[in-house]
Amino acid sequence: MRVVALSLLLFTMPAFASGGNGAPAEEESGLDDGDVRYVTLQPTFVTNYGFSETGRLKYLKADVTCRVATRDAEMAVRYHLPALRNEIVLLFSRQDESGLTTSEGREHLREEALSELRAVMKREEGQTYIDEVVFENFVVQR
Repeated sequence: MRVVALSLLLFTMPAFASGGNGAPAEEESGLDDGDVRYVTLQPTFVTNYGFSETGRLKYLKADVTCRVATRDAEMAVRYHLPALRNEIVLLFSRQDESGLTTSEGREHLREEALSELRAVMKREEGQTYIDEVVFENFVVQR
């Protein structure tokens, strides 16, 4: 009797985990290909940029998120996360203060980040995949 009960429990657990109808729980989120998905390039970026006249380093802290449209794009971005993060670190470290302290400069930096991340994805996957780049948090220490 215990064996039968245990067997029933083991065979019905996947149905409970998927929401009860046998479909995977991920598909029940309502997201379908063509829906917007966000992939945060974790962890937070903290990098130095430029030198001041006193020789002190200046720091930038930013949370960067990519907007993609499909599950395949999301998976490709997650797979190439190390290369994408490297590109962002190099981009941030090349900046000067004037490009980081004005809203126009930050918008230009965001557009440049989008262009460079798309170039990485095009080189690695043959498609750009990334629709937009968003800075969720952006702090500059001078």
